[in-house]
Amino acid sequence: MQAEIINNIKFGIFSPEQIKKLSVAKLTVPDTYNEDGYPIDGGLLDQRLGVIDPGLVCKTCGGRNKNCPGHFGHIELVRPAIHSEFGKIINMLLQATCQKCHRILLNNDQIASFKSEIDAELTTESGAKENSADSHSEAALLKKVKSIKKCPHCEAVQEKLKYSMPTYFYMGERRLKPDEIRDMLMKISDSDLLLLGIDPRTSRPEGLILDTLLVPPVGVRPSITLETGERSEDDLTHKLVDIMRINQRLEQNINAGAPQIIIDDLWELLQYHVTTYFNNETSGIPPARHRSGRALKTIAQRLKGKEGRFRYNLSGKRVNYSARTVISVDPFIDIDEVGIPRSIAEKMTVPFYVTEWNFEAAKALLERTEYPVVVNVIMPDGKRKRILETNKEDLVKELKAGYILERQLQDGDITLFNRQPSLHRISIMAHRARIMGGKTFRINYCSTTPYNADFDGDEMNLHIPQTLEAQAEARYLMLVAEQIFSPKNGDAVITNGEDGVVGFHLLTQDDALLTKDEVAYLLGIAGVREMPKEAKGGMYRGKDVFSLLLPKGLNYELTTKKEHFVIKNGQLIEGTVTKAIFGQGNTMFVKIVSDFGFEALRKFLSNASRVADACATFYGVSIGVKDYLTSEEVTRQKEKLIADTDTKVHDLIISYKNGKLEPLLGYTLRQSLERMITAELDMARESAGNMLASHTDKKNSAMLMSISGKGNIVQFAQMSMFLGQQAPMSGGRIKRGYYTKRVVPHVEPKSILPRARGFVTSNFSAGLTPVEMMMHAIGARSSVIHKGLLTPKSGYLQRRLANAMQDYCVYSDGSVRDVSNNIIQTVYGGDGVEPTRVRFAKTELGEGD
Repeated sequence: MQAEIINNIKFGIFSPEQIKKLSVAKLTVPDTYNEDGYPIDGGLLDQRLGVIDPGLVCKTCGGRNKNCPGHFGHIELVRPAIHSEFGKIINMLLQATCQKCHRILLNNDQIASFKSEIDAELTTESGAKENSADSHSEAALLKKVKSIKKCPHCEAVQEKLKYSMPTYFYMGERRLKPDEIRDMLMKISDSDLLLLGIDPRTSRPEGLILDTLLVPPVGVRPSITLETGERSEDDLTHKLVDIMRINQRLEQNINAGAPQIIIDDLWELLQYHVTTYFNNETSGIPPARHRSGRALKTIAQRLKGKEGRFRYNLSGKRVNYSARTVISVDPFIDIDEVGIPRSIAEKMTVPFYVTEWNFEAAKALLERTEYPVVVNVIMPDGKRKRILETNKEDLVKELKAGYILERQLQDGDITLFNRQPSLHRISIMAHRARIMGGKTFRINYCSTTPYNADFDGDEMNLHIPQTLEAQAEARYLMLVAEQIFSPKNGDAVITNGEDGVVGFHLLTQDDALLTKDEVAYLLGIAGVREMPKEAKGGMYRGKDVFSLLLPKGLNYELTTKKEHFVIKNGQLIEGTVTKAIFGQGNTMFVKIVSDFGFEALRKFLSNASRVADACATFYGVSIGVKDYLTSEEVTRQKEKLIADTDTKVHDLIISYKNGKLEPLLGYTLRQSLERMITAELDMARESAGNMLASHTDKKNSAMLMSISGKGNIVQFAQMSMFLGQQAPMSGGRIKRGYYTKRVVPHVEPKSILPRARGFVTSNFSAGLTPVEMMMHAIGARSSVIHKGLLTPKSGYLQRRLANAMQDYCVYSDGSVRDVSNNIIQTVYGGDGVEPTRVRFAKTELGEGD
């Protein structure tokens, strides 16, 4: 059969005739198994619907449980029931048509006008009309007919029609029964249905009133056998049993001539069971429950939500060839490697495709008896054979081109590594396998930022690509070295940070000298085979050791506020390494990639992480209480700074009260005052940091970390000087209080002085006062609450955006279009720039690319 392109999919409602045509059995017995343990004929597990027991054969197709697709059955309801999921559509049809002649409640001129509106909506850009009337809005029609009290065709006065979800319809004070609604819907003409947005060739609205219920195959609702030997039925089967039992009781009562009230009660109960069969979370209807109190999981619950068929089984699946365990750090492996425990590597397999050209290698692999060995052989017909000692020799003899050997994972194999939540593209990257001992995955700390991973118990997932195409895509498109620059803004996100920056900062100091043994060790772990030039006294300069890690011929220059950093021809001439050089957003990595490529940067980062950590170990960076103690001079200057700040804020408040304060552009006088006070308090904190930096020895460990980039001077100042202004997540100064206009009961009501609104003048070394502790806690608690509320909102927003934009594609002309060829952007991103591929640098004229 020739493959065809699907243009569109049309959904409709099965008519009773279509249901009976699809069905293979009419079900009449509200039970499952007989006394001998076999499915009852006419019961809900009738063998004509398919089989789940290995020993049984389907009576419809003759297949067993593995190859029988399953077949539908049907139940004929004694009285019709409303399909609860289509209550709004039924209401729209009843509201829009006459209660006597069942014509649409518009006169001929209005019909012609409405038709032309629909035609205009359905006309495509090329001028061709589509065959469907589904796209026009029923809301426009309901708006037109809502005010019509008299039919323009038969002049019948229209009674007030009320709909109460999910299945209650009232005409005046009288409730309409399902059979009455069905009769009304049957009388609506095909031409009027087209106007109402329903294509009568696909489905008629009377199909929404069910008198025949489709029963899903047994495979959709399988029984399970408990440890006790008892059978437990699926929730859908339980619900169908309820429907059949009530249906039988209703039929018996009708035949016996029971009073109408009893028949109506049973009919209402049948409607309840049909409603909860489709959706057990219908608004206004109590959910059906087991005796244990657990709500039944019926059709709607199996389809929707995070664990429904669409999101749990179709959009995302449980997969083979994957592993998961805790991650731990290993600075001695490359940034694009992942350390895999031997126990996992022995269970994971990679396909080895046997060809005429690699036949001897395949044969040798199959004959291996020690790790890595072949676990399975896949024949050309798709059958898989497990390798055993008893069949290995025979398989070696029959091995030929076209076979696939599944061998254990080994060093160098390409793998995919992932951490959840996967919030952006680089949450899954390709790593080369490195088989190791232990029970955890090992990764280089440089590679943690894209994953947002740390080593406090995080777990990550490993996937093994199973086809040559998948392996090639992973190796050339997803490898870590290709993801060093962020898709967000092109900044480097895979960098040496924290201890690595401190280690290199110490190594590149002007007075940093190392012995020959230390240099040999550092260069040895980096794989460098040459020694730097010897300095005076048989020692070696740290700058020269660092230079040997750089690509030969690299020229780079950067001027920061604090110093000048110069590399000429691969030699560090001036400056020390800080976060500005090695941190995120640095431009030295851009220069390396531009001149030498991603492989050179990968090699540099891998070697640098090993050497930097070793340097930090050599020199040692220990923090003690003494590092945060300040001199009496600094303490006096701090107190003077706080007093001066109090005076400036007091003067601003006096100016405001006297009406002399000039408002800022775009702000009210009160807002201007707040902004001016905040600016003064922020300036005080910045001054405290500068004051601390100027009076602290550069060899001080805390100062060393602040300078190099492991932390910053503000954090140091909070330990030694004062915390400064505390702020909630909403921004600005703390202002909300309970009942009175003050944050805590220890300050004057309505006060806007710094300390009354969150300005903390103590530091962490000395400790905070109770009031200051409360102020400090407000910011932290606000942050926790904000994060807890924001996470689900942002997660839902991202999922909606991903679903809405999943068919958008950048075409060869640079435009962004969807599958219907609608143009979303004429140029990708508005500027045609891909952040990971464009390098930005400063020029003499300013910033350019």
